[in-house]
Amino acid sequence: MAVIYGRRRGGKSSLIREFIRDKKAIYFMGIESNEKQNLHNFSDAIHGFHQEEGPAPLYASFQDTLEAVFQMAKEERMILVMDEYPYAARTSPGLFFVLQRLIDQYRDNSRLMIILCGSSMSYMEDEVLAYKSPIYGRRTAQLKILSFSFRECCLFLHGFSPED
Repeated sequence: MAVIYGRRRGGKSSLIREFIRDKKAIYFMGIESNEKQNLHNFSDAIHGFHQEEGPAPLYASFQDTLEAVFQMAKEERMILVMDEYPYAARTSPGLFFVLQRLIDQYRDNSRLMIILCGSSMSYMEDEVLAYKSPIYGRRTAQLKILSFSFRECCLFLHGFSPED
């Protein structure tokens, strides 16, 4: 499980999309709405992964949804991206415990890589990465994405003056 976080508009989602571009991946983005809408969007993401026709079946809970993804990953290597994870977690307070249980349950027989991503710096640091978090100790990678400095931007913009 990798945790990627940083301020808004810093390129986190673009970095992740580029990473998964040629891989088997489910990309789910949490929204600031309610649990039902997030479950609907997650169900759609799974349906899109399978490239099935017709309406996506709606999973009853995040437990059922994540269980299905972990089951899929028993057969093949795949990635689950939960972008803007704080939005989904806030609408479903038990999501942390579901992830904890499933990661522990499937640790030895799953080929799933999970990427949790978020822009809410305080939430990611205080709730996802902190010692008190139910998923503490389960991450294998952590990236804090920082904005480019003025000097770093200049390295990419050849032929422009500092004023430009």
